[in-house]
Amino acid sequence: MSSTSCAASSGEEVDDTFFSTWLWDTTRIEQNPAQLVKDIQKKKVNRVYLQINHEVPILAYQRFIKSANSIGITVYALDGSRTWATSGQSDYAAFWDWIGYYQEEVAVDERFKGVHLDVEPYLLPNWEKNQLQIVSAYEEMIRDAANRAKALQVPVGADIPFWFDEIDSTTESDSLAYSVIKMVDEVTIMAYRNKAKGENGFIELTKNERRWGLVFSTPIEIGLETVPSTEGKFISFASKGEAAMMQEIQEMIVIVDDKSTRFSIHHFDSWVNMKK
Repeated sequence: MSSTSCAASSGEEVDDTFFSTWLWDTTRIEQNPAQLVKDIQKKKVNRVYLQINHEVPILAYQRFIKSANSIGITVYALDGSRTWATSGQSDYAAFWDWIGYYQEEVAVDERFKGVHLDVEPYLLPNWEKNQLQIVSAYEEMIRDAANRAKALQVPVGADIPFWFDEIDSTTESDSLAYSVIKMVDEVTIMAYRNKAKGENGFIELTKNERRWGLVFSTPIEIGLETVPSTEGKFISFASKGEAAMMQEIQEMIVIVDDKSTRFSIHHFDSWVNMKK
């Protein structure tokens, strides 16, 4: 049973919902790009965050993006590292240089439609000790990314955990989540919980971010996990299955009374392989 069937059985709300997904194994666009695009289409995905792998030939990106664009699936360039705001700034700059070169060299229908950053500075070993300095460097990186994206005339989005609304910004009189949502064009909240309702559900955990998204006209995506997790049974939908995930998604849409709510599924390969 495909997710299309699952979505349909869960109601019209889910069937019309905007879905994005992360595609981390970039080599897949070399192997059988036509089949990959078909598989993505079956999941009713609107957007793919495709990690940049410099070892994958540019021609493979061109073919995949052109094929995806032809059926209305947009592709964003994805990458990031915990160090990008601190010791890994050269890698950060190299990513943007590659994007700039690529966008100039290929045809319009082969270009990335945007850039998506997955930078998680809280994974640095000195996060607890030097949080203030790291947050400051991270905010500066986000500001720089917004300027670089503007120069390339593409939107830029960022992944942030749901608890960034509990971290103080160094540039705003509010939280780090508020600051990021204000600076970028789109934000994906890593709201990794396998239930919609309740104190620990993804509706409650994303309420601040969704409110700020409205304030700044920044689209907010609710990121959900399908990769098995060792952090707790409440994190991922891996054991519950796709139908259960679609039911929880529909529940949120009904409760918040907003059919424009977007969802991002992490990640495509585990989503395809999860139980129905």
